[in-house]
Amino acid sequence: MGMMRIVGLSGSPRHGNTEILVREALTAAAEAPVDVEAVYVSLAGRKIEPCVDCQVCATQARPCIKQDDWATTIDEVLNPIPDGLIIGSPVYFFGETALLRALFERCTSLLKGIWVEDFPTPPPDLSRTAAAAIAVGYHRHGGVEHTIGSLLHWLMVMGCACTGVDYIGGSAWQRVDGLDTVRSDPIGMRNARATGRRVAYLANLLHAGTAHVAEGVDDWVAYRNLEEPHAANPE
Repeated sequence: MGMMRIVGLSGSPRHGNTEILVREALTAAAEAPVDVEAVYVSLAGRKIEPCVDCQVCATQARPCIKQDDWATTIDEVLNPIPDGLIIGSPVYFFGETALLRALFERCTSLLKGIWVEDFPTPPPDLSRTAAAAIAVGYHRHGGVEHTIGSLLHWLMVMGCACTGVDYIGGSAWQRVDGLDTVRSDPIGMRNARATGRRVAYLANLLHAGTAHVAEGVDDWVAYRNLEEPHAANPE
């Protein structure tokens, strides 16, 4: 295959433990036996407001009109469509950061083509994008799995092919032996590396499968997108 593009997105407003883990995952992914372009994107220092359900993207058939860093950020992540996508977040109050959640919410404007007739741009096709999630908490079970689950929910809504590592994702914690850094957590660092390898491996399989059915791939895409008629509500 040609060069794989694997993107690592850190949802932390800081350059800290999440960045360490996402970069560790990208380093491992770049060691795959193919050429890999590892792209790191950080939300630190960016302004991304939450969705307010203004409906402009639906009623005027246009992308989100909010003027902040969302459009630039999502373009870095999805243009071109990545072969692999790794998203990391610290645990904030048993979930992902508000900054990352805001980025997720605003992506509703990318999917409006599913429901809005004559929408100018189709939804991004991430069906052949391998994806995984990483989270780091103050303690091993202080919301890490819940946060990973939330990240996976967004990845699945966007249509990615998700993979897990040691249960559902790359979990880590920062408070080990009095040292406030994830580098002191060998299990967490190992999980980050395993996440990168799993994503690269699955991305290669997805690419190989697509190449194998290259002549009929349009038929398969059409088959995937077939709409079932809505059933009538029972009385």
